Amino acid sequence: MVLAKKSETPGWPIARLLPALMVGLVFVSIAPVILVAWLAAQSNLDASSLQRAEVTIDLIERRLEAHLRPVQNQLTYLSEAIARGEIDFDDREQWRIFALGTLAAVPQTVGFVVLPVEGEPTRFVRADRTMRPERRENVRGAEALLARARTMDGPGWGEPVWSFVVGEPILPIIVPVHVRGEFRGVIGAAIGTTDLSRFLKEIELTGERTPFILAGRNEVLAHPKLAKTLNGDARAQTRLVSLDEVGDPVLASIWAPDPNPLSWDRSDARVDGHWNWVGERSFAWIRRSVEAYAPAELIVGYHEAGRESAWARWIVRGILIAGGLLMILTGLAAILLGRRLAEPILALAGAASAVERLEFDNVPALPRSRVREISRANHAFVRMARGLELSATYLPRALVARLTTQQGNLPVNEDRAVTILFSDLEGYASYSRGRPAAETAAYLNALLSRIGPAIEASGGTIDKYIGDGLMAFWGAPDSIPDHARIACQGALAVAKEVEAFNRERRAQGLHACRMRIGLHTGTVLVGNIGFAGRVDYTAIGEAVNVASRLEQFGRSAPREGEVTIVASATCREAAGAGFAWAILDGAPADVAATAALPLATLRASTTVH
Repeated sequence: MVLAKKSETPGWPIARLLPALMVGLVFVSIAPVILVAWLAAQSNLDASSLQRAEVTIDLIERRLEAHLRPVQNQLTYLSEAIARGEIDFDDREQWRIFALGTLAAVPQTVGFVVLPVEGEPTRFVRADRTMRPERRENVRGAEALLARARTMDGPGWGEPVWSFVVGEPILPIIVPVHVRGEFRGVIGAAIGTTDLSRFLKEIELTGERTPFILAGRNEVLAHPKLAKTLNGDARAQTRLVSLDEVGDPVLASIWAPDPNPLSWDRSDARVDGHWNWVGERSFAWIRRSVEAYAPAELIVGYHEAGRESAWARWIVRGILIAGGLLMILTGLAAILLGRRLAEPILALAGAASAVERLEFDNVPALPRSRVREISRANHAFVRMARGLELSATYLPRALVARLTTQQGNLPVNEDRAVTILFSDLEGYASYSRGRPAAETAAYLNALLSRIGPAIEASGGTIDKYIGDGLMAFWGAPDSIPDHARIACQGALAVAKEVEAFNRERRAQGLHACRMRIGLHTGTVLVGNIGFAGRVDYTAIGEAVNVASRLEQFGRSAPREGEVTIVASATCREAAGAGFAWAILDGAPADVAATAALPLATLRASTTVH
């Protein structure tokens, strides 16, 4: 005994496919959400972090400018007043009055010195509000200052230094003095910076941000830790505080090797920054170089604790582990749910196989399902199986099996009374002659795109397109009792569409058209004409030819409007009342023999009720 090899249907078994799809959908749906949420959160965080950094740096820089710029303006005013002759450069008493006024206007100025080209310098000190002569050798770099001032057109800044006189860091500024166009000397002011440290102390947020102002890369000009009252210890100092001496280990690590870029670091940012590890914590340094006070290399900035730490890193790892476990549990749940959902589908597939083999006695009972659609499918399948089982009792099983495997039945051929329409354009051949094919095709398609929907909307069937015309009929494949009346209404609808089409064409200065329509009601053969490989559902018979000849006879019919509709008496009588007809004479003999004279034209402007 030879056993037939079991054929396998190609495809994935649903018991594996459905769980795999559900697991895949879970991962595919969750992963993009997590990614998009992370990207959005990161983008918002970066934008807000950058904005906060720029606002903080702007605040420090504006405070620095508010501290230094008034002194520059006062010195500029003094220089210009001397040049205008309002202040006598050689009158010491007048200088004393102006000096006291200048010191009062800019309290951040701890003192200034007047260094003439010839003669002894004069020093003004805020601490005791005195003016006293100074030995030339006590003015640091006197000759260099004069040489530099000769080349200057306005105020110029100097490098920050430690002042032994006031016992604090100062930022010097000088301005040249000209009397009647002659260079006579230089005025230099010393701007104290302790107030800057006090301001930084005010905006410092403990544990978050610590602002600073650096003089170059290695010296500190202002820092919250330097905001203290001057005392003897301070006066004993001989230089600016270095990064290592300020008492801020985080600031001391600002230039550590291997810095890491910040996530918001980009070319259009108005600040620079990086982050690095200091011990077990990460810190970020945000800074900006201020070039307005060159040659002084001032850097304003702040540092803050990063969001990462050793504990934070373990929290992130814990979140990743928890997320991974959650995804695994979700996948297992999806697998179990997928298999549960596949069970009724597998049962339905088994029952369908039994029916396909006509083994009705072996059709298993389908279980009830909580899924509504599956329950409906089971119910419909049971009824279908019962119907096939009953059919098998009246027909041979071989025939039932053959019909079961058939994809569908073709409509039967039959004689049926229908109303046929033929249409044609007048002058289309002359219009298309000499024109590009694309233009004539576009013109014809534009017209047919209006006519076709009008015919189908009235229930007509477009049989074929014949050049610039078409053939349609009403009454098949669906039976329509009053097909003649509906066909007449469809012809009028076509006429209205042609009129509307021509109005649009004329408005654009384009060619308009005329159309002829022939209508005839008669009995034809409708059904499938062709062979097994190519079948058309069409209508054939003498009534089709009559409708075509009626359309041709429209050439000699009186023209009313832009569409001439010629109908046979058979069509006119079947259509009934409600239409406006004009009786025609002189129909061709071949038409008269089958069209039930007299012929008539259907007025396109008639409104049918």
